[in-house]
Amino acid sequence: MKEKILTHLDKLWIKYENFEHEPAFSCDDAKWIDVPWERVKSLLLRNKKPDKFYMVVLPDNKQLDSNFLRKILNENKLSFASPERMQEKIWVQPGHVSPFALINNISKDVEVIFDNSLLNTLIWFHPWRNDNTTVLEISWVEKYLTDLGLNYRYLEL
Repeated sequence: MKEKILTHLDKLWIKYENFEHEPAFSCDDAKWIDVPWERVKSLLLRNKKPDKFYMVVLPDNKQLDSNFLRKILNENKLSFASPERMQEKIWVQPGHVSPFALINNISKDVEVIFDNSLLNTLIWFHPWRNDNTTVLEISWVEKYLTDLGLNYRYLEL
C-alpha cells in the first residue's frame, strides 16, 4: 500500500523523501528513528453519535486537550475511534493513522485538524507502513488533502 500513497504523491508532483527503518507502533517507538524535521502524531477522533470524524495532527510532544477541542468544534463529546471504526473509515489499525490513510476515506467525512505550530514546516508520516517514513512540507499535505476532496484547518491546540 505504500506504493499507492507514493504513486499518488508523484501524480500530484508532490516533493517528498522516504526513509526505511525498523517498525514503530507509537510515537514513543518512533523517537529513535533518525529522520529530520517535525515529528507528529495523528489521532482519529469521533463525536458521540458518531457521525463526525476528525483526524488531529499535532507535534508528538504536545498533549491534546480534548475538552478544549470539543468546545472549539461544538461537540458534546469526543473520543478516539475504535480499531473497528478506523478500519471502516481509513482502512488502518492503531499505530498506522496518518493523513496518507485518508486516500481510503471513500465517504470523505473525516476533517483534518492541524495544530497551528505545524504551519510552514516539514513534517513526516508513515505511508501506511510503520517501517517507512515520508517527509514533506505541510503545504504538500494540504495539496494532497485538497486533491482527495477533504477539508482541513489549523487550530491552536
